[in-house]
Amino acid sequence: MIEFYTGLSQTLFGVRRCGDGIPVLGIPMEDTLSFRPGTRFATSVIRQWSQYFEFTPTRDLGVDVLSRVCDMGDVSLLQGLPERNISRIERVVSEAVGRWGRLVNIGGEHTVSLGVALGLRDSLGYGAYIHIDAHLDSRSEWPLGQSLSHATFVRRLIKDVKPELILYLGFRSYDNEELDFINELGNAVALPGSAIKSLGNYEARALIRDFMSTVGGPIHVSIDLDVLDPSIMPGVGNPEGNGLTYNELLRVLEPVLELGGSRVGAVDIVEYSPPNDPNLTSLPTVIKLIIDVLNYLR
Repeated sequence: MIEFYTGLSQTLFGVRRCGDGIPVLGIPMEDTLSFRPGTRFATSVIRQWSQYFEFTPTRDLGVDVLSRVCDMGDVSLLQGLPERNISRIERVVSEAVGRWGRLVNIGGEHTVSLGVALGLRDSLGYGAYIHIDAHLDSRSEWPLGQSLSHATFVRRLIKDVKPELILYLGFRSYDNEELDFINELGNAVALPGSAIKSLGNYEARALIRDFMSTVGGPIHVSIDLDVLDPSIMPGVGNPEGNGLTYNELLRVLEPVLELGGSRVGAVDIVEYSPPNDPNLTSLPTVIKLIIDVLNYLR
């Protein structure tokens, strides 16, 4: 039985609760942060304020986005128990993906993506992990002595899930240990934010097509909002300067979702932190990104 709260006073964008459609699941996990806390409040704030925005995607594809969406509510989690929470997320995601074929998740800290990956693997198998983030999140420990955290979970994901392809997009902050780890993998591609900024839309699409043509299994796309520059996305736990603009993010995200098509089994949108967002300045961009992701999914 899926464990999630059913007593929500508001659903995302006012859409129906899940019966059919593309399910959106809230995962308010916040157990392993190393800097500014607050991501556990994201799902409730996003739901509350989503009622007041226009539901218009960046690119009009002739689709009524919200007619295809339903709200699952939030996973019921145990504060401060990351391993148990990852197991709960795995069970919920496995059942949801088995029923609906795909899932959009709203976090919560980025560690939730490990549970999502495990659940996707359990239900459909696993092809590619696409990590769109200012950071590589591939340390062996962070903080020192802690092997499971928002800065280490990708290493654990690779070990436990064994993706065919790992694609890092948009990073601009890293440790040499992480670069050494990635270089030794043999099935990982790392495209930093500076490279994305220099690419045109056609070049970016061609690169993404070449990368994804090597993958046969389900695709997991994980978006940390700190990939965006703090000037437009201050409301995150670990901001990094010189980030992507929103259009630069779409330059890689759009082809990933469109070329992935029905193989895209999970999309995570994580690390929004309302307490660190002055006057909720970041929120319109978060809402737009959710709408755009739902618009591109097929």
